[in-house]
Amino acid sequence: MNNPDYQQGLNEVVINKVQRMIDNKRAGVQETIQRLTYEGSIAQDYIAPIGVELRKEAHKPVIRFENDEGLVMNMRNEQFTLHENAVGQLAEKMSIPAQYLRTLARGDEWQKDLAATVLNEHSSWTGQQRVLVRSVGTEVRGILSDSYRRLNSIVILTAFIEEASRQGAVVADARMTDTKVWAETILPMPISIPTQKNGEILIFMGARFSTSDYGDGAVDMRAFLLNGACLNGMARESVMRQIHLGARLPDNLQLSAKTYELDTQTTVSATRDLTKSLFSKEAIMQKAIEIQGASEINVDFDTELKKLVKVGSLNKSESESVQKILMNNNYDDGMQGDSTLWKLTQAITAHGRELDVRRSRELHELSGMLMNRVKIN
Repeated sequence: MNNPDYQQGLNEVVINKVQRMIDNKRAGVQETIQRLTYEGSIAQDYIAPIGVELRKEAHKPVIRFENDEGLVMNMRNEQFTLHENAVGQLAEKMSIPAQYLRTLARGDEWQKDLAATVLNEHSSWTGQQRVLVRSVGTEVRGILSDSYRRLNSIVILTAFIEEASRQGAVVADARMTDTKVWAETILPMPISIPTQKNGEILIFMGARFSTSDYGDGAVDMRAFLLNGACLNGMARESVMRQIHLGARLPDNLQLSAKTYELDTQTTVSATRDLTKSLFSKEAIMQKAIEIQGASEINVDFDTELKKLVKVGSLNKSESESVQKILMNNNYDDGMQGDSTLWKLTQAITAHGRELDVRRSRELHELSGMLMNRVKIN
């Protein structure tokens, strides 16, 4: 519909809808920043050996494990509980199937006992290696390489939000799990994108930042698109995947304090530059053209969903939920127009709105990955 009054009214409805979303999430954003700051202030790092020096006769690991109402690690005369993320990292370092060990660690009493036994046996016969143990209070959340590149996440996140604000953007959402943080920013005014087969699409352009202090993903930045009609999010390809790997850490971590500060400032500088570039007119125009291109690609939804299940991008239940959204064809889910690649991406992210923070962000990225099929001349 080309009626200017109608389009203006639609714009106002969408802007108000997105503003309500931002208002509703403001407390959660503040809570995320406060939690990240607090946990950063009480986090502790240790350099410790796991395994044994095999050339010695006595196979006595420095770190021992037991089931004390849950899998725990005894280190330096202290007892620490183990987060599932750390359990998986321990498994990889000791050549134990990670999923198997995680299943034992969260299982019944006998399974937790078995998990402790497996870890102790592997510790007694695995060659010694230095690791970086990262804890929050008495919970170990990461067991990482002793060359892990430590960064101050709150400083980097603050730089991202500040630079986005300079570009006229606002924080749309910020969420945190025990091991990872995400923040999404958008420009407060939508861009109206006419498409060939999916009507007029109102998109709020922005940028997303994510990182982990515990080896649960690299420092990452992506273009972020929010569909104003349905609040479906999409994260495009990464423009910054900075691996947390640097020089070997000394036993006395205070000696690496200067490196910690310099690495953080280097990442802050890159974050500011990339945030600015994601909000450039060129970048925004590129994403608008990609949306138009996705609207011109016809797809068979059944075939596409079967492919995504086959490669593990979706499970069967998720595929069925996406299929239901497509069949309902509700505008509030971003469903309008023909069976195109764009419509498929919106059904996937519409399903993601109901999921936990991690899985919803994974589906944002999956829908963004599908957009790579669009070829721009």
